[in-house]
Amino acid sequence: MVPVAGTMGPPALPAGYNENVLVLLVQGPGVVFAYLELSEHFWGALMRQGRPVLHLYDASNGGAVPVSPVTQVDLPPFTTNWYFRNLTPGRTYVAELGWQDPEGVFVSLVRSNPAATPVRSPEPAGGPRKMTVAAPPPLPGWALGTEKEEPAVALPSSYES
Repeated sequence: MVPVAGTMGPPALPAGYNENVLVLLVQGPGVVFAYLELSEHFWGALMRQGRPVLHLYDASNGGAVPVSPVTQVDLPPFTTNWYFRNLTPGRTYVAELGWQDPEGVFVSLVRSNPAATPVRSPEPAGGPRKMTVAAPPPLPGWALGTEKEEPAVALPSSYES
């Protein structure tokens, strides 16, 4: 759509909505993606308290978050996403963002949604599936250059003298 002269186009989307959210998205059996949107005020408060830390927990055994995380990440300031790789397939994960003080005490400020990773499917019986592709039909002799060229046939013409 071409804008008409003198009219404004659609408004630009904002870079963020100034909400403090942590969302987990499953990427595959062993990969979970964490999306963070935190306000500048939240980041400032977080960094004044200690270092920003992201914990990932295996919450497969009920809704309670375990005492120790599967993994812990020290986040660089203003990080907006993180990939957790090499996770156990078929488990449910929950993340928490918070700060850790110099004594190692973690204070959780934001908790994510639960994200259930799929189980890794077994190979089909007999190994990987194979597909047979039919061979193309043979090329004609003229395409291969093996047919001899026929001599040109003289056709009658009204231009002959």
